[in-house]
Amino acid sequence: MQPSPPVPHTATVDAKGVHVTTAAGKSRTYSSGEVINLTQVIDLAEGAATLCQSSAESALELVDESTELATDCDVLIAEITEKGVGANLIGKCEHLKEQLELQAAAAKKFHDQIQGGEEACRTASQNAEVRHGAIFRAVADSPLTKPAERDFYNAR
Repeated sequence: MQPSPPVPHTATVDAKGVHVTTAAGKSRTYSSGEVINLTQVIDLAEGAATLCQSSAESALELVDESTELATDCDVLIAEITEKGVGANLIGKCEHLKEQLELQAAAAKKFHDQIQGGEEACRTASQNAEVRHGAIFRAVADSPLTKPAERDFYNAR
């Protein structure tokens, strides 16, 4: 089941704060500090998504490296067998290969989970931006807003 798409809030600004009305008709007044906190939460969600993306890329690199090393173990096992060096060494190499394969599988699972986290963070950030964007625009457009605050909100 897909969640409902985000519905933008409406907002007006006066000397008492930012008055927000939801699509359901509920009203609330935010202080300027609370509005700034909203922007920080949205930015943190986007930052978390970026961190997830780089972590997912690192996990994929680990999958590739582990797979490559497991293949190298196969070559090493074949060379040891050809030279008849000993079963003990072959057993150690086979164990190492198994561990590398397990590591590759775990890294792939981790990659998939991180990708889900990245998608969730980006979705939360985008939905919050849609839902609360009117608040930021109302503050930026208000004649009561100081120039520095206006620049902050217009930069969004």
